[in-house]
Amino acid sequence: MDPQSRLPRAVFFDVGDTLLDTSAMLDAALYTALVPIDPARTIDEVRAAVGRSGDSLPQRRPPYHVARENAAWWIDRYRRVGVELGLAGEALERFVDSVSQSHFQGDALSIVPDAPPALRRLAERGIALGVISNWDDTLEPILARKGLHRFFKVFVASAVLGRAKPDPRVFEHALKQMGVAAGDAWHVGDDPTCDALGAARAGMRAALLDPFDLYGQLDGTGIVRVKRVGEAVDRILATSDQR
Repeated sequence: MDPQSRLPRAVFFDVGDTLLDTSAMLDAALYTALVPIDPARTIDEVRAAVGRSGDSLPQRRPPYHVARENAAWWIDRYRRVGVELGLAGEALERFVDSVSQSHFQGDALSIVPDAPPALRRLAERGIALGVISNWDDTLEPILARKGLHRFFKVFVASAVLGRAKPDPRVFEHALKQMGVAAGDAWHVGDDPTCDALGAARAGMRAALLDPFDLYGQLDGTGIVRVKRVGEAVDRILATSDQR
């Protein structure tokens, strides 16, 4: 049989900390918003204010995929940090508006370096690509701003769907949108429960980004553990060609 016929028909990706690095998002967004208001402040002061505000931060309550409540939670969080930085009145409002706009546009998110070439390799093999992410309704605009939107045919954001991973119905919805069976698809993500186990329970093949080798207990479950997105693509293509 021609190896091409054994390739998966679709590969789906998580977004946060899979395609886009969120590690610097909070500090960078807060500091960037603070500089025009008080340029003498440092990012260390921002980090200290985040720490001090921890006990007074609003409690985030499920369902986390509801976009309106999710947005309100983040805005309230930023307001508490601004108060800890000593801001008040018009300066506080400017800070909250600036950091919120930056957050929801994804300004502080960076593209995982090997993600674009990995996506390109799959697309060149004729494999349809999609994203399945516990994200709000900013998912597609942010992917467009980062230049990644063009790779994907299907976009599933939990806030829009009204369900969140690892609910198998999220994966089933994405598969239906793509028009493929679970056995013909892979999912790549960084969360062992929401991404890897969620996809596997929905009948998909799953690759888990595990750069620090934390999830050895998943060995033997059929879940493929990898260090990078590019390695996930290597394994997907190699495993598929050997089937």
